[in-house]
Amino acid sequence: MARNSVKTMVKVLKDQGPMTETQLHNAAFGYDRNNNWLESNIKYAKMLRRGMEKGIIDRIEPAMKGRAKFLYFATKEIEVPCSAELDMQMANESENIQ
Repeated sequence: MARNSVKTMVKVLKDQGPMTETQLHNAAFGYDRNNNWLESNIKYAKMLRRGMEKGIIDRIEPAMKGRAKFLYFATKEIEVPCSAELDMQMANESENIQ
């Protein structure tokens, strides 16, 4: 993936489905915290936390064997339609209400 961002994580989760934190970081950024002593995990963990705070990434705690405690997945993004035409329609409606 080109950039290190929350959007990159969401795209990977949408394309590949739920995965552990380690799998997500590896798929999205090529970062393996188990084999990389030069880079800190903090940067990627904070990105994941921001995605969860925004509500675009969530997690579940499935009954799994292994060290991973959570599976992360992309939630449905809320799209708000916005355009100059829509703004004018709303303005015209509010003028007619008086």
